[in-house]
Amino acid sequence: MNEKGECETFEEYKHEMENLQKYHDCEKCHGKIVAISMDNFGNTRCGYCGVKVRYPKISKELFAGEMAK
Repeated sequence: MNEKGECETFEEYKHEMENLQKYHDCEKCHGKIVAISMDNFGNTRCGYCGVKVRYPKISKELFAGEMAK
């Protein structure tokens, strides 16, 4: 990942999303679907407990390139 917390490749992003527990793991989210909330400033939080977490990101350009495939 780069200094902005963005993954360099789509494969890296997929790998990081499959292993979200290394970024945050709380009692409220055990056994549940991942819920990530984002405020107007781009801060991401656990959707269950509200703790601010720096989850992995993907750039708009990388996402658009992958969707174009």
